[in-house]
Amino acid sequence: MKDKCLIGFSFDDGRIDNYTIVRPILKEFKLPATFNVTTGYIRGDKTNRPTDVAPMNENMIKELYNDGLFEIAGHGYHHENSIDDILKGISELKKIQGTTSLTKYGNGFASPGTGLARPVWNELRSHNIVYARLSLTYKRHAMFKAYCRKASRILHLPLLYRLAYEDTLMSETQDGILYSIPVLSSIKLRELRAIIKYAVKKRQCLVLMFHSIVPDMGGVHDNWDFEVSKFRELCNYLCTLQEKGVLAVKTSMDIYNYLKDKNNV
Repeated sequence: MKDKCLIGFSFDDGRIDNYTIVRPILKEFKLPATFNVTTGYIRGDKTNRPTDVAPMNENMIKELYNDGLFEIAGHGYHHENSIDDILKGISELKKIQGTTSLTKYGNGFASPGTGLARPVWNELRSHNIVYARLSLTYKRHAMFKAYCRKASRILHLPLLYRLAYEDTLMSETQDGILYSIPVLSSIKLRELRAIIKYAVKKRQCLVLMFHSIVPDMGGVHDNWDFEVSKFRELCNYLCTLQEKGVLAVKTSMDIYNYLKDKNNV
């Protein structure tokens, strides 16, 4: 199988802006994405809420699910990494959708805070949860890569950003694990372009982890907010590269299936 560069948008929690801001932009550019929903959060349960931002409601989640462009995945019920919480979160999502599985391939899950323990993941795999999305990883020279990561937050040099996150790109998946790059409010578009260009060059897969997309003026309240003008420009950039045939934007499940099938060839 010829190596491909696949890029994925992965949105955590189920925040209201994912529907009011993100969805229309993705529809405009015809770009898929995965929405990882904390089910208790959208149900109004105040236990261990992931954020003070208002959540989507069940009808919005159902509309995203029925759209065909998007994937709905689990993110815990109370935003936790225990077996019971993860399974409850996905079970309630399936009830909202009126289905026995979140996708025809099984269920996806994004670990809150990347706190997923290996024994927990081993147990979850027997419950039709086929992939778990974590955060970044270091494969080699971990101290150097961590230094580049810290320095890039100050200097915002594209090369530093690429060096910090290049190990998070994927050419395979082991035990159903997907890694992702957290996209913070301070990240510049030139940094994202640098890691995307590197993924294209290496023909590897890249998942970008977002939380909220917010208005430019006064919208940023914490590190997990990303301004809408930057997000639109990123979408336009990816569409341009997709039209050139050098990459494809896919859901997390699509990326998992590609890597799994590629490994089995």
